[in-house]
Amino acid sequence: MANAGASVGIPQAVRASLRRLGAGGIARPDWAGALDALAGGVRRRLVLQVPCGLGTGIGLYFALPSEPPLAAGLGALVLSGLLTLLLRRRPRALGFAALLLAVAVGFLAAELRTRAVAAPLLDRERRGLVTGTVETVDLLPHGVRVVLGDLALEGLAPEATPAAVRLRLLGAEAVPAAGDRIRVRATLAPVDGPAYPGGFDFRRQLFFQGIGGTGFAMGRVERLNETDPAPSNLARLQDGIAARVRAQVEGDAGAIAVAFLTGERAGISDQANEAMRDSGLAHLLSISGIHISLVAILLLGTVRLGLALIEPVALRRPIKKWAAAVALLGIVGYTILVGASVPTVRSCVMTGMVLLAVMADRVAISMRLVALAATAVLLAVPEALPGPSFQMSFAAVIALIAAYEALRPHLAGWRAEAGPARRILFYLGGIVLTTLVATVATTPFAIYHFQRFAPLAVAANLMAIPLTSLWIMPCVLLAYPAMLLGLDGWVLPLLGWGIEAMLWVANTVAAWPLAAFAVPAIPAWGLVAGAVGGLWLCLAGGRLRLLGLLALPLVLVAALTAPSPQILVDGTGRLAAVRVPEGGLAFSTRRSERFIREIWLRAEAAAEDAPWPQQGAAAGDRLACDPRGCLYRFVDATVAFTRGGEGFDDDCAVADLVITDLVAPGWCRPRFGVWDRFDLRRAGGITVDLSGPQPEIATVAEAVGDRPWAPAPFRAAAPE
Repeated sequence: MANAGASVGIPQAVRASLRRLGAGGIARPDWAGALDALAGGVRRRLVLQVPCGLGTGIGLYFALPSEPPLAAGLGALVLSGLLTLLLRRRPRALGFAALLLAVAVGFLAAELRTRAVAAPLLDRERRGLVTGTVETVDLLPHGVRVVLGDLALEGLAPEATPAAVRLRLLGAEAVPAAGDRIRVRATLAPVDGPAYPGGFDFRRQLFFQGIGGTGFAMGRVERLNETDPAPSNLARLQDGIAARVRAQVEGDAGAIAVAFLTGERAGISDQANEAMRDSGLAHLLSISGIHISLVAILLLGTVRLGLALIEPVALRRPIKKWAAAVALLGIVGYTILVGASVPTVRSCVMTGMVLLAVMADRVAISMRLVALAATAVLLAVPEALPGPSFQMSFAAVIALIAAYEALRPHLAGWRAEAGPARRILFYLGGIVLTTLVATVATTPFAIYHFQRFAPLAVAANLMAIPLTSLWIMPCVLLAYPAMLLGLDGWVLPLLGWGIEAMLWVANTVAAWPLAAFAVPAIPAWGLVAGAVGGLWLCLAGGRLRLLGLLALPLVLVAALTAPSPQILVDGTGRLAAVRVPEGGLAFSTRRSERFIREIWLRAEAAAEDAPWPQQGAAAGDRLACDPRGCLYRFVDATVAFTRGGEGFDDDCAVADLVITDLVAPGWCRPRFGVWDRFDLRRAGGITVDLSGPQPEIATVAEAVGDRPWAPAPFRAAAPE
C-alpha cells in the first residue's frame, strides 16, 4: 500500500496516518507538535514580529474611547516584562510572552508621546492680535500659510495659549521668513475634527504637531524687531531653495520641483494632485523609497567611478566602502532637507543599513531592515501608525520584499542569461511587477483613506519611473551644488522639463477611460483584517503563510456591507445631505462648507445628483420643502429639517426625527428625538441610517472619544 501511495503522490504524513488506521489505531491531530512548530516560528521570526506587537499596542491605545491613565501602560509593561522573565526557560511560551511585551511597550510609547506633546487647544473662535515666531512658510497656489509658535494671543491667558497655530495670510505684500517675529490681527478657531464618524481625524494630526488652532489674517502683517533665527536655520535654507526654484520654474512643475528639493508639497495645485493620484503616480510626490534609493545609487556610482579613475587610490583603497560612506551621508542630508516624513525616514533607515552592510562587508537582510525601520518609527512617532503615509509606505515595501524573495531564484537565473535587449525588458518587467505588487498591497489602505482605486497605474509607472530615475532625480542631486556655485540657471530648467514630462504622463493616463474609480470607504475592521492577513502572508513561513489569504474575503465583506447612511449633518447643522434614490447626495447648501461636501461625496463614492429645493419636491419625491423647512421620507421614517422657529409646530407633530441648526423648544418631542444646535455642536456631526426599524445615529464625538485632541465642548456626551 505504501508503494501504491507513493506512486500517486500521497504525502508521507497521510501515508503514515493510513498505516495507523490499518493497524486499528485512531489518527489524532498532533496538537502539541503543531504548537511547538508555531512557537518555533514565533521565536525564529521574533525580530520581524516586534514591530507588529508595537503596532498592536499603539493601535489599541488610539482605539480606546477615553484616555487611559499612565498607570495602565506602566502596569502592562511591568506584568508582561515579569511574564517574559518567568518564561525565559520555556521556549514554547517565550516568544508569545515577548510579543505581549512588545504590545505593552507600544501602548506605553503612545501614552508617553501624547503627554509629551500635549498643549492647550482653542475651545472657541477668537479674534484679535496674534503675535508669534514664524516656524514654517508654505506658499499655496492662492496665498501664504504660516505656522506661528511662541504665541501671545490677545485676550487669552498664557496657560490657555496653544503651542502653535496655523494662519493663512491673504494679500500679504511681503512673505515672512522662517524665524521672523510677526504680529497680525486674525480670526482663530478650533481645528476641525472628522467630517463624519470614523473619518480622518485632522485635529489629531495637528495635535501631535503642537498646533492648537487654525485661522486667517484680517490685516497686514507687521514685522517686529525681535527675531529668533536660531530654531529656523533649516527652514530658512528650505525657503531659500524654494524661492530660487520658483524664480526659474513656474507653475506646477516648479511646485513639484520644490517638493523634490525641500519636501514641501503645499504649492502643488489640486488639479496636478488629482492627476497624479488618478494615474497612480502620487507616490512620486512623497519622498520615499524610490527617491532615497536613487540618491544612494547615484552618489555611490558617481563617487566610486570618480575614485576608480585615480589609479593609485583604486588599487590601494576600499573605494566601494568610501563611496558607500558618501552615499550614506548624502541620504541622511537629503532626508533632513526634505522634512524627514515617515516614508522618508523609513527609506533612509533601510537604505542606510544596506550601505553600512556594504561598508562592513556584510549582507543585509531586507525584511529585517523593514522591521528595524518600523520599530524606530513606531517608538519615535507612534501617532504615525493611524495615518495613510505609514500604512501605505510599509505595506508596499513589505509586499515587495516578500514577492522578490519568493522570486529571487528565478530572477537570478533569468538575469544571468539576459543580453542587452532582454535586460531592458527585464527592467520594464520589474516596473510592472513592482507596480502590481505595490498596488495590491496598498489598495485596502487607499480605499479606506482616499476612496480611490487607480487600475491603470502600471501604464503610468512604465513611463514615469524611467523618467524619474534617469532625468528628474539626477537633476535634483545636481541642483544642490549648482545653487552653491550659482549654476542653478542651467540645472533647474532641465529639472522643470523633466517634471513637465511627468505631469504630461499623469494627465494623459488620468484622462483615459476607467483610469480611477471612486469606491465607498470600508469600515475600520475591514482594514485591520486586510492588514493582519497581508502581514501574515508576507512574514509567516512555509505553507502556513497561505492562511493570510483568508483576509481577502473579509475585506470584500467589509466593502460590501459598509454602512450607507441616508442623512449626514455637520457639527453646525447648516450643512446637511440626504441620499437620493439613484444613490447620490443632495446638499442643503452649495454656498459654503465646500471642503466637507467633497469629503462626504468621496467617502460615499456618490455624485451630487439632485438639488435641494427651496420649495417643492426633489430627490425622487423623498424630499419636500417649504420656507419653514423640509421633510425627508425613507421607508416608514420621516425626518424634518426645520429652518424657522414657526416650523417646529408642524415638524414636531408629523416627523419621527427633527434636525435643526436652531434651538429646539422643550415641548418638541418626536418619536426618535431632536438634534438641535447644541446637540450637533457637542456631537461634532452625525450620520443617520434609516434602513432599520429604528434610526441608527452615529456621532463624530463618539467616534473620537474623550481624548486629549478633542476640545472640551466636544467631549460632552451626545444625546441618546
